[in-house]
Amino acid sequence: MKNTHVIIIIVLIIVGLLSLGAFEQTNLQKESNNTTILKKGIQFEEEIAENEKHYYSVYLKNGEALLATIEQLTMDVVIDVFNPENELIKSIDGSRKTETINFTAMQNGNFMIEVYPFDEKIKKGNYNLHVNDVLSLKENTKRIAKKEINSKILYELWMNSLSNDDAIDQFIKQHKNKHFIEPVVGNLTESRVTYFYVPSENTEYMMQSGGPDFMGLRFNQLATTKLFYASHLVPNDALFNYGFNEFKLYYLGSKKEFSYRDMEHVYDNSVSMPNVIESPYTIENSNIKKGTVKEFTIKSDFLNEDRKITVHIPENYDSKKEHKLLVLFDGEEYGANLDKSAEIPTTVILDNLHDTKSITPTITILVWHLGKRNNDLISDAFGDFVAKELVSWTRSNYNIGLTSSDICVGGSSRGGYAASLIAFNYSEIIGNVIAQSGSYWITSKDKKNHWMYPTEQGKLMHAYKNSKKLPKQFYMDIGLYDAGASMLGMNREFRSVLELKGYDLDYNEFKGGHSYLNWKQRLSNGIISIFGRE
Repeated sequence: MKNTHVIIIIVLIIVGLLSLGAFEQTNLQKESNNTTILKKGIQFEEEIAENEKHYYSVYLKNGEALLATIEQLTMDVVIDVFNPENELIKSIDGSRKTETINFTAMQNGNFMIEVYPFDEKIKKGNYNLHVNDVLSLKENTKRIAKKEINSKILYELWMNSLSNDDAIDQFIKQHKNKHFIEPVVGNLTESRVTYFYVPSENTEYMMQSGGPDFMGLRFNQLATTKLFYASHLVPNDALFNYGFNEFKLYYLGSKKEFSYRDMEHVYDNSVSMPNVIESPYTIENSNIKKGTVKEFTIKSDFLNEDRKITVHIPENYDSKKEHKLLVLFDGEEYGANLDKSAEIPTTVILDNLHDTKSITPTITILVWHLGKRNNDLISDAFGDFVAKELVSWTRSNYNIGLTSSDICVGGSSRGGYAASLIAFNYSEIIGNVIAQSGSYWITSKDKKNHWMYPTEQGKLMHAYKNSKKLPKQFYMDIGLYDAGASMLGMNREFRSVLELKGYDLDYNEFKGGHSYLNWKQRLSNGIISIFGRE
């Protein structure tokens, strides 16, 4: 008897399920009968009421796309797109006057589109649906590629690679540099710079650093080719260094039991945009008379060592006339070592400045760092050496003016910081500063501040802000692409302190970074600003 009851219950359940299925099938059939098949060029206006839904369908193969628009005439509508498994893949809420339906099929099948009122309180309204196109795989691929590959050169390269297996290799051989510059239609102030590279094995991703994008650019793969690229818009008068880093992923063990990551710096170069004008003072002129350049060694009690210096004496030096004195740090990079080429051809710059009579007669000393710059340029002992020993030595050997306004110290990065520090501590001796991209993020405890995101006020900011105005003239410059808060931000803050105190300040920003490439072009501006003829 119990078995009979169980059988009856099971039968009833089955009948119920079959009835429910039949009901759902009827509804689906009804919806299917009310579904409009979308084809290219179809355009019509529909009226829709509250609680009503309109159904549309389009058959797409994998990689094909539907491009359509719905103009909301008198009612805002919601547009839902479903894949062949009836899963929602896109919902458009109708917040704009004309909404775009743009989706690419990732599988073969019928894709459903439901349209229904956004606001249930509105009784009726109208919308206009227009199917602009149903794109084939080939057409859609080209469309997406044009959108994704914003470089015309790379787009044409990709197109060429579809029929030429050697296209990528041929392109790489044709380009000595790993970047190229393209004009942008309608944009007179910027051009597009595109970087490219073929990553090595185990590379997980690649990054470019340098230029307007502070955080760098992540490379994308050019379709399915082996070439990776990144691009951005750059002002036409920018000049900067850049580099590539490969971030690699390694697996250990035959079953990949463990993984670890590493980074490798793989490439360096520079970008010189079309409107960059090289400083004429950096170009050696064989038709002018050159000054004399000599190396010396000075014994320093403050440094407890012998320190090398290189002295540039202008061609028209007259020992009966007073001269200005310019002291530059990081001498090896500024041409102090006569046996090696220099990052900054200081002697060439000085010869050109003197020949054109752009500056008053100046003796220049390049102080060798001897590999000790990081400590020397923030130490009081080094400042004592410069102010008390080096200036005295120069005056004993050459005719140098006797006032602080006749002396200038200068340098780049940490050297700019050192110049500002020494001039502050010895204002009665040194009256002028040239600071290129000065490291004003440095605190009294050097390692306390993060070089990229400083949390403490820089040592010199505090010193100058809390002291009386000193008899001093400043030339400062800094790159707009120079390490964010630590460099550009801190230089702007130091500029504001000096301006509020009333200092004689010549402050400049340029479209470049933290490099000798930029400082080379602008050093002459600083020397002219301080010692230029009136």
